[in-house]
Formats: sequence, structure tokens, C-alpha cells
Amino acid sequence: MLILVLLAGVAWWAYPLLQPLIKYGALPRTLHKPLTVLVLGIAPEYKYYHQRAPEELKGLSDVNLLVHFDPVAHRVVVLSVPRDTYVPIPGYGTYIINHANKFGGPPLAEKVFTNLTGVPIDAYVALSVEAIRAGVDALGGINVCVEKPMRYTDTAAKLEINLEPGCQHLNGAQAEGYLRFRHDALGDIGRIQRQQAFFQALKTQVLTPSGLARLPRAIAAVEQNIHTDLSRDQIAALLGFAASQPQMVTLLTPGEFGQGWEVDHPALRALVARYFANAAPPAQAVSLQGKTAVIVYATPQEDGAIALRRKLRSLGMRVVLREAESAPPQSEVISNGQAELAQAAAEAVNLPWRISGEAVLYSDLTVRLGSDYQMPAKE
Repeated sequence: MLILVLLAGVAWWAYPLLQPLIKYGALPRTLHKPLTVLVLGIAPEYKYYHQRAPEELKGLSDVNLLVHFDPVAHRVVVLSVPRDTYVPIPGYGTYIINHANKFGGPPLAEKVFTNLTGVPIDAYVALSVEAIRAGVDALGGINVCVEKPMRYTDTAAKLEINLEPGCQHLNGAQAEGYLRFRHDALGDIGRIQRQQAFFQALKTQVLTPSGLARLPRAIAAVEQNIHTDLSRDQIAALLGFAASQPQMVTLLTPGEFGQGWEVDHPALRALVARYFANAAPPAQAVSLQGKTAVIVYATPQEDGAIALRRKLRSLGMRVVLREAESAPPQSEVISNGQAELAQAAAEAVNLPWRISGEAVLYSDLTVRLGSDYQMPAKE
């Protein structure tokens, strides 16, 4: 009887995966070599005023990610390319990069992104905004730390964003608002940084017991809102690789505000060489002297931020304090690609570190002081 109950439970858990498994015929297997996928989040299209057109995933790509699955380094690298990056689009002239999908679909988008980054692309995944709502709701919501008040209404898109600062549990509609909000000074760059924070939160959520239990329903929920040319073998290999719990690295395409987002091409080539081709950086001593750090903290951690500023200045760093409306999710040192520098600073102040495009723009390092931060005892 116990065996029958267990079998019934497994069948209930796996049943939502039946349609995707039938469609793709994929069961987890080993990923033997790196695989790079272009992920496009497609904005809704409209036929008439305030009337959505049928979803065909042929619109502008407002989310543009190169996702590199690397079994050698055992990591997933996510490079976010801002939508307002001006690039040559073959046959059309110079436009911001989110037009590539609208002009020629994923095949043209793949060519444009490879021309920009130098990274060959193996496959694409295009998804609609409905995938966000459906997937997050199927997972039972997600825990995210909202850094500021976010309020925006778009009647045409049926989008209502009304989020207060602080760490909280978001449902699908709220998560969509968090991911799509860009009505502040940073515009699309701020939205990208929130997306990268969301990736980390999503990874954490999926790996919880409740997340794993809900995962089949989440996959089934988003499957209908996705187009891809991944083969069955590639899907099977990615499922197996995901199950091995690889490290996640998120990167923002280096650049600065100008005419759209102006890419720093030498810095981009360095990131691609290191995180997509696994090229070791030149061997050299790591020095914090003259580097810039921004300490992000909430009011309760002000004393700790001031003490930390003294410590970093004693190491020769230039330090800026930035007070946030709510505490960062955790205390850590962040860099957009400079791993050795982040590690050296983290060891100096006894904090964990990671690589992420969430780092404050135009700084070498970002130091976050979350509610977990404890000031070290005075020597």
C-alpha cells in the first residue's frame, strides 16, 4: 500500500511535465561541451489603441541575454546586453539592438549578437511576458528585495506596478512589474540589474524543497509561452546540467550612457575571453590601491558603513557611501567581472563575494551591507 501511495505521489508531481516531455522527448543527460543560448524576452505588440495583438513573439526584444552553459568550469554565465545598444543590423542599418528580432526574428538576432560579442550562438529561446507571471505563480511566488518604491501604470499593457521597498514575497504579476520597471534615473540598466538579482533569487527558490516540488508545474506553465530551436539532445543536456547545481555568474555588457548604451569594446572582449572562452587573465599582483568602491547600506548599518569606509581607505581605495531605502539582501562584495579584485577586497573585510552586473556603475567594486552585517570588534 505504501508503494502505491508513493507511486501516486510521484505521478502527481511529474504529470505537469508530460506535455513538455512528449513535445521535446527529453530526459536529463550529461552536458559534454559548452552551449551558448540567446534568450530574448519579447515585448507585447498592439494592433489598435490599448488592444494587445496575438502573441507571436515577433516584437522588440526588451530582454537580451547570452547564456553560456559551461560544464568545464561548472557554471552558467549570463551576459545582459542593454536594449538601447546601437549596432549595425544587416540589411537595415544602425538601430538599437532590440530591433533585430522584430526585423528578422531569432536568426537575424543571433547574427547581430555574435557580431557584437564575438560569441558563436548554438540556439535561441524567445519568451513572452506571460511566462514570467505563469512561472512565478506556479513556483508559489519568489522572495525579492525591492530597493526603492516602484510605481507605474500602463493601461495598454495591463501593467500595474506598485511595490514598496524591502524584502518581500512577490507573486507573478508583482514579479513581472519588478522585472519590467525602468522609470528611474538608470532606465534600462537599472532594470537589467534587477533582472540579475531576480536570477539569483530564482535559483535560490528553485533549489528549496518547495521549489523542487513545484518545478514540474512551473516548467509546464511557461512552456506554452516559449519558442526555441534547441534540439531534444540539447534540452536533455541542459536539464542534466541544471540538476548538477552549477555556479551562476551574471554580467552587464561594459559601457556607459551616451547615445543609448555605448559599449566599451575592449572591456567586453576581456569579459568574453574570460567567461565564455575560459581564458585565464594575465598573472599579476592584485592591488586595491586607487580602486573605487561604493558601499551600499540602509540607515541601521550607517555606523558599520563608516567603519568599513575607514578600512577600505586604509588600503588605498577611494570610497563612496550610498544610503539605500531598504537593506540589501545580504552583505557581500560585487564586481562586474573583476574576480581577483573582488576576492581581495572581500578577504580584507571578511565578506563573501560574487561576480554580477548588479555592481554600481562606474565603480570597481560594490560593497553591500545587509541586515546581517556585524561590525568587527575593535582591535
